[in-house]
Amino acid sequence: MNALNRLREKIAPAIFGLVWINVLLIIVHTIFREQGFEIFPVLAAVIVAAAVSVGWVTDRTGPTTRVVTSMAHAATVAILVYTFSGSPLQIDIHMYFFASLAICAAWVDWRALIAYSALVAVHHLLLFVAAPLAVFPGESDFSRVVLHAVVLILQTAVLITLVRAVSLSFSSAENAITLAQEAQRNEKDMSERARSADRQAEEQRRQHEQERQTEAAALEFAVEKLKTALSALSRGDLACRISENFKGDLDGLRSSFNLSVENLEAAIGQVSSITNSVRNGASQISEATQDLSARTERQAASIEETLSSLTLVTEAVRRTSTVADTVGKLVAHTSSSAERSGQIVTTAVDAMGRIETSSREISNIIGVIDEIAFQTNLLALNAGVEAARAGEAGKGFAVVAQEVRELAQRSATAAKEIKQLINASGEHVNSGVTLVGEAGEALRAIAGQVAEMSTHIATIVSGAREQAAGLSEINSAISSIDSNTQRNAAMVEESSAATVALANEATTLEDLLSRFRTATRASGPARHRYAA
Repeated sequence: MNALNRLREKIAPAIFGLVWINVLLIIVHTIFREQGFEIFPVLAAVIVAAAVSVGWVTDRTGPTTRVVTSMAHAATVAILVYTFSGSPLQIDIHMYFFASLAICAAWVDWRALIAYSALVAVHHLLLFVAAPLAVFPGESDFSRVVLHAVVLILQTAVLITLVRAVSLSFSSAENAITLAQEAQRNEKDMSERARSADRQAEEQRRQHEQERQTEAAALEFAVEKLKTALSALSRGDLACRISENFKGDLDGLRSSFNLSVENLEAAIGQVSSITNSVRNGASQISEATQDLSARTERQAASIEETLSSLTLVTEAVRRTSTVADTVGKLVAHTSSSAERSGQIVTTAVDAMGRIETSSREISNIIGVIDEIAFQTNLLALNAGVEAARAGEAGKGFAVVAQEVRELAQRSATAAKEIKQLINASGEHVNSGVTLVGEAGEALRAIAGQVAEMSTHIATIVSGAREQAAGLSEINSAISSIDSNTQRNAAMVEESSAATVALANEATTLEDLLSRFRTATRASGPARHRYAA
């Protein structure tokens, strides 16, 4: 309890100094009293004060110091009462017991009050039996001891209740502050997590953008190379090849093209070698074979391009669906985090409300302390009046009454300062409640926006899945077309086989073959052009 310890640190010098003031009063009164100087009370008071000083040097506000200091107050007041033996002011000095007990209540420690009261009770009972005149002037009566004991017990009970309430209030305030600080730390942690999630999402977006740019560059490179190779192929150059590797799955397209050209070159070579044997039958089916071959080539090229484009589109749609699923999960996580942050803010508001309640309770208790200080001041004033009436014999007690009055005033001042600090804390708590409430409203608004984003992303994911399914169907259709193209190619081969028996068309076939340049033969310019 830092606040309670600070309060004890403030009042500790005054309580400790009052012990030595009591010793000084004992010495002064012993020197100037009518019975003459007596060494025993002075020596006893000095020993008590010295013992308290040793504890003070070790620990100024520790539990042992508080108990020992309170017992030292009771002991020095008892010695002071003893030094007034035979004086009519002896019974008035007993009021100092109650004033000193109220002063020790400033320790806010019920053990110190019980130790004080126990020592006073033992003192009264023992001296009533052993030396009654050392306690009360004139004839002593047990009823006086009982009356003093009842008054002392009542005052001790009231002070213990007050001290207990003050201690509980300080403890409640400390716990509430601890809860508020913990809630603030949790809110900061959640904010850091949200910012980290945003940074991760931004990093993933940049990575996806880089991947998309890389894929676009690879696709552009592949298209440019295919364009150059197809241009050479359209001029009849069957020796053209794509030597540069493509990136990723696009390299399969390069391999397919090179293999197709190699196969075509091999076929042309074989046709050239058997041209003489098909010369007789080639003239009859030349036109049909040419038309079918041209259509087959166009269809095969179209299918290859379509398959390439369709593969890229399918992969892009698949990646889009995956990214959309990931973003949906991140949005759901962000929404959950925003809801937990709202709950934490609500808890913080409740904790600050409890702090405000504790501050009001402490203010009430400080009011009680002000009232006690006022009553103590009034008692000291009455004691000063009585001391003035006593004349020369009451000067020492007048000094004590003045010190008690000043101590009561300092206690009231300290209580006023504490009340001002508590009021300022209450204003800060109200400001904190307002700010936390605004933060809660902002988090709720964020949660609503995140929920709306989640709905839109779910729609995007559904559309991407539908597109992927449609592209799969298209892929199946293209595969069917490719199968038909293969069958057409088979028909071309059958027609070519029929030309074996057609020797009269060998010349025409040789003319066609002369249009193509292979690795083993370079042809001149084409003599006539066929439709593509």
